[in-house]
Amino acid sequence: MADYSIIADASNTVLRMLKENLCPEPLQSPELVALAAPYDKNGDFQAGLFLYDMRELSEYRGTTPIRSPDNVTTFPSKPMTLNYLLFLNTKAQIAAAAEMEQRIFGKTIQTLMDNSVVNLTAVNPFVDEPEEECQVSLLNPTFEDKTKIWAALSTPYQLAVYFSVSPIFISSRRERSFSRVVAARVGIEPIRGRYGRDAPGGGDAN
Repeated sequence: MADYSIIADASNTVLRMLKENLCPEPLQSPELVALAAPYDKNGDFQAGLFLYDMRELSEYRGTTPIRSPDNVTTFPSKPMTLNYLLFLNTKAQIAAAAEMEQRIFGKTIQTLMDNSVVNLTAVNPFVDEPEEECQVSLLNPTFEDKTKIWAALSTPYQLAVYFSVSPIFISSRRERSFSRVVAARVGIEPIRGRYGRDAPGGGDAN
């Protein structure tokens, strides 16, 4: 499984997917799509990808320890769900603003629908085991939940596309050594009788 960098790897993978599909239409250049926060004061980007929440994925809580050939057990990985929003930079000059914003959001939703599986093995080609494929799912938070997110960011509410990527697994560095059973010795001893003599079939009874 991947190391702690898997969260950043997932974000960069999604960002690259958006750059490839949002450009050159409706956005002219890939540099106009960036990892950013809605409260960023500076930046020439027009569309920002923001990781606003992450949580443990309870369905995968029962993952088992991993045994390696060198007699070491690694503790289970932590399965996570990453929640993103794609927003538009209100400080950027967007020509024909209202219509262009709707085009960007429409193309974003179309891209997420058509690329609903993310393969993180491509960004971690040297891991011992291939990464499990991640699912991209559009989220439908209530308007109240959306306003709470923007209030927590101390930023006026604005339209955005909300989606999740899961599962991703963060590997554990906690290990435990164990010993394998390589041989066993089995023996049979005679059964002693009442007066210390061998039982019939176990030795001389005279």
